[in-house]
Amino acid sequence: MDSFRAAGSLAAAVLCIGCDASPGDRSQDFSVRDSAGIEIVENHGEIPELVLPAEPRLRLGRQDGPPEYQMFRVVDALELDDGSVAVVSQVEPLIRLFAPDGEIRDVFGSLGQGPREFGLPQRVWKAGADSLVIYDWRNRRLAYWTAGGGFLSVSPLRPIPPTPIAGGRFRDGTILVTSLRMTRSDEFTWSPLSGMRYDATGAFRDTVFNVPGWNLGPVEIGGETVFVDRHFEGLAGARALQDGIALTLGDAYEVRILDPAGRLTRLIRWTGRDRTVTAAHVAAAREAMSRRVPEEQRQSALRRFDATPAAEQFGTVSGLRPGPEGSVWVQEMPRPGDPDGERWLAFDGAGRLLGRLALPPSANLTRIGRQNLIATETDELDIEYVSLYALPPELVAAREGR
Repeated sequence: MDSFRAAGSLAAAVLCIGCDASPGDRSQDFSVRDSAGIEIVENHGEIPELVLPAEPRLRLGRQDGPPEYQMFRVVDALELDDGSVAVVSQVEPLIRLFAPDGEIRDVFGSLGQGPREFGLPQRVWKAGADSLVIYDWRNRRLAYWTAGGGFLSVSPLRPIPPTPIAGGRFRDGTILVTSLRMTRSDEFTWSPLSGMRYDATGAFRDTVFNVPGWNLGPVEIGGETVFVDRHFEGLAGARALQDGIALTLGDAYEVRILDPAGRLTRLIRWTGRDRTVTAAHVAAAREAMSRRVPEEQRQSALRRFDATPAAEQFGTVSGLRPGPEGSVWVQEMPRPGDPDGERWLAFDGAGRLLGRLALPPSANLTRIGRQNLIATETDELDIEYVSLYALPPELVAAREGR
């Protein structure tokens, strides 16, 4: 998974994920107004609860058998137009292509620095009807392959930003890369998140945004000064949509929609929970962390937890995923005491909040397609799977205007 906190947090608290809202039985109130050329979308009322099918339509992964069918350290997966699935793993074989029935079709990519090798593949996108582009994080480059496993070319990113994170691919083939940097100060200070656009050849095109990314400050732990972010603080994050950028600062129930050049075009807002952090929240997070950390690491983890201050308010968003036709999914920020399982809010391309979807506790949302969503999962034996679940019919109907 690549939620904003997983990508950048230094906090030691281990939190459960979810939301305590009661299931809604009516549609959201939805209004749109214009403010100086910026569209303001307001969603109010109870959030309808969506239900994921009990079983996936397709599950990839096995406990035993040929190694290409066993999933290890899967970081991305993509459903192609013909129903086949491209899976990106960080353990060889790195790229696996599965037919719509789950049978392996092809594998390619080994670890290395050569043209046909990958240092550490991180993301895969469609690059036309019959080709793929794979973001190689360690080698800092884009690798182009056919959907049948044929090598085409590699394009190094230039210049290379610090700590690059792949933010997605735009319809025109350019790539969004974000960089979350660290500013060291004698007090807690916001460090920047930058968004940069690269063309299909890997050449830098422009910087499209610079926003406060995470709030870092020094604390002393065991006689050593370390920089941490505060418990429960929101982090900024961004993802490329087909023709825009979804950006959240993690400090409001709001998603900013930018055009590819970084200009604000829309604000999507919704009603969330009270954000006040209480002593009870801190105590619950400390207890949860203590239970999950191995005994030999517990005292060290507790010292770190106790040395780190808590934010006054909870952050709001933990992750973003683009969907079809400009839609965007928003992961709700976790809080102590919430039920297990990621919870995602689904917004259509106009910013209308369609509902909340809870994932199984062991699942992490990877992709949203036109008919299916893809999640990575682990079972009680820690066996990894890539699962395709049919989207709730309400979401399909809303997209089709029914």
